[in-house]
Amino acid sequence: MHIGAISPSEASLEPAPLLLVGEISHRVLNEYTHAIATLSLARAETTDVTARGALAAAEGRLRAYADVHRALRPPPGGRPCDLGTYLKGVSAALSCASLRERGVRLMLIPSEAMLAADRCWRVALIVAELVNNAVRRAFDDGGGRILIEVESLGPTILCRVTDDGRPASSSPLKGWGRGIVESLTHALGGRIEWLFELSGTQVVLRIPSDPALLTDRSAVTRHGRFDCLILIR
Repeated sequence: MHIGAISPSEASLEPAPLLLVGEISHRVLNEYTHAIATLSLARAETTDVTARGALAAAEGRLRAYADVHRALRPPPGGRPCDLGTYLKGVSAALSCASLRERGVRLMLIPSEAMLAADRCWRVALIVAELVNNAVRRAFDDGGGRILIEVESLGPTILCRVTDDGRPASSSPLKGWGRGIVESLTHALGGRIEWLFELSGTQVVLRIPSDPALLTDRSAVTRHGRFDCLILIR
């Protein structure tokens, strides 16, 4: 087994402020809406059956991508949110947009883990990037499985992303995606490890819990892992 780890000191880029990210997200969704409307209008105006089918497929694909973008927006209101619940919506959108047609099953085992809104959002961005990377790297046309696990361990929140695809190299590929993951991990004060085995790859993210939420019983009603396997259709 090979292990590649990134510590907080190795990251460099700081994520953009949430307000700026929210504004960019709003503009991108508006562009998606405009593109979808354009395709819908073109489909309504053509009588060619083949063209209508192709336009409908393109429209559906853009809607799915827009849903992923919408699911990955920062949580509104700045209120603490449950990481498992947030990742359920993100996972469903990812599955619909790019996994299902490749025969890749996405499963989620959540555990109640309350985080501040911005920290929950950053973890979701990391998970989405790891899932997309697994789809690009690990699977051939035969498909496979990706498992997301969230576990609350008192002062630490653990998040694992495991695939059963083609083994990766002995270290994470250097690129823009890895840089984003490292930067977000650094912002969370966490640590991330890549574990490479013949059966696939597992990425383990460890971040500190939010101390205020651990002691605020009005914000957190129950802690620890609970058995709930969610198969994202």
